[in-house]
Order: sequence, then C-alpha cells, then structure tokens
Amino acid sequence: ASTKEEPGTTVVVAPEYYPDDFEAYLNMVQYLEDDLMIENDLHGVVQLAPFHPSFQFQGTEEADIDNLTNRAPYPSFHILREDEVSSAVQKLKGDSSKVWNRNVRLLQNLQKTFGRQKAEKIMKRSEE
Repeated sequence: ASTKEEPGTTVVVAPEYYPDDFEAYLNMVQYLEDDLMIENDLHGVVQLAPFHPSFQFQGTEEADIDNLTNRAPYPSFHILREDEVSSAVQKLKGDSSKVWNRNVRLLQNLQKTFGRQKAEKIMKRSEE
C-alpha cells in the first residue's frame, strides 16, 4: 500500500498523444501495457486506466452515454497501484463493476434530467 511519501495514484495528461485519433491512442496504450510494463516488471504492481476525448468502449456506439465515463479533454492515463485496486474491490465484495455501473447510472440520470447536450457539458465542465 502507498504512504504519504509514496503516492498510490498518478494521472498523466498527454495532450500530444493522438488527441484526434482514438485508434492510434489505443495502440499506444497497448504498447505501454504489453511492452513497457513487461520490460519494467510492472504487471501486478500497477495498472493503467485510459481516458481520451473520443473514448469508446468496444461493442458500443460512439454516442452511447457509458463512453463518457472514460472521456477526458486530453488523452491521459490514470496509473493505479494494483494492491490499492485489489483492496478497493474487496470492499465492494469482489465486484469492481459496481463503480462503473454506478457511474453509468449517474450519466443516464443526467441525460434523462437535462438532456444529452447538457449531460456532456456537465461532464466537460463547459461554461457554455
């Protein structure tokens, strides 16, 4: 587990890494996971959570509201310590999907209450 001297999480914002090309960004994420993490013996130590302006889960339509859970203004990565992720999942009785499902329900409620455009603006923190 992390300590105050040793952060448990890091966010890397990488605006120059394919902001307009989601597929190229995913290829880079794959490289980080398959090559860089293996070379540095980081599997089982950290995991990456990718975020991108055009994020789209496999098997979804581009406009599906659940894609907003992993969208960000710039390409970025959330680097998480595996032991902290495991600890958090244990608190959820082993069901990590509870967090994602809660986030999707929140987005669905925002969309139902305010409409799609307003829900997207809320997620982008747009002042328009």
